[in-house]
Amino acid sequence: MLEIKDLSKSYGDVLALDRFSLDLKKGEVLGLLGPNGAGKTTLISILAGTLGDFTGSVTFLGRNLFADRELKSRLGIVPQDMAFYEELSAMDNMLFWGGLYETSRAGLKRRAAELLDLVGLGARAREPVKAYSGGMKRRLNTAIGLLHKPDLLLLDEPTVGIDVQAKVSILDLIRDVGAAGTAVIFTTHQLAEVETTCSRIAIMDHGRILAQGSLDQLVRIVGERDIVEIMGEFAAAAFSEAVQDLTGERVELLSAGDGLASLAVRDTAEIPKIMDRLFRRRLAVTDMKIKSPSLETVFLKLTGRTLRD
Repeated sequence: MLEIKDLSKSYGDVLALDRFSLDLKKGEVLGLLGPNGAGKTTLISILAGTLGDFTGSVTFLGRNLFADRELKSRLGIVPQDMAFYEELSAMDNMLFWGGLYETSRAGLKRRAAELLDLVGLGARAREPVKAYSGGMKRRLNTAIGLLHKPDLLLLDEPTVGIDVQAKVSILDLIRDVGAAGTAVIFTTHQLAEVETTCSRIAIMDHGRILAQGSLDQLVRIVGERDIVEIMGEFAAAAFSEAVQDLTGERVELLSAGDGLASLAVRDTAEIPKIMDRLFRRRLAVTDMKIKSPSLETVFLKLTGRTLRD
């Protein structure tokens, strides 16, 4: 359904997308993870047609997305910023934005009412949006993007800054949309969201995809190893130097920052050796945790950073 090939975009000397490539099938829900500055919003903006001056190609439904104006009506866009008028009611917003598409007024009203009920706003559909909570506004933002039954839905951090109930509602809707045949790409800073919602997860950094697959496929990147997270009062360079000759096939340094470092170990018998080395180097350790491999540890291994770095 969607094929992105060698997409590149720069902001001056900063390369936001670096020959980015991706394929997406009908009904597939893809969660796009990456640290701040990884290029996620740039990608969504290019696909949405709000950002130009790039190289590469995007084929959507067998045609050039940027050369075929009719294809734009097959996309649903849910941006980070709220895309509605706060003085209007939810229903009036739905009718206004839905009027941009070739849909009969009666059909549009039915579709708008159906979606507002689906996102839990039906009972308050006639109230001005300015009276809504943040979570209600996010749900309306998502409903507007679905008005015209798009073939591809693009969501840029659709659950940021909202309550748990609103978040669950939006994630349920994303799953339902994918199950009905719409392809979905959504960016998020929440690992749990992609773990429970997506059929495929892609981890990106520096404008490229580093790894992609199902949750189980990604976790295998770390392998059957425990993750040791060490906290304390130490500099990143001092920690790296202290464990340098311990790392190898049985121990891998995943990340080292000031006061926090992570290692992957094949055998927990390696942990006393690591701690002994740190104490001998007089590195102050205040806490240590042992974790099983997870999406979080895969992300850390691939990017060297936590998701919010």
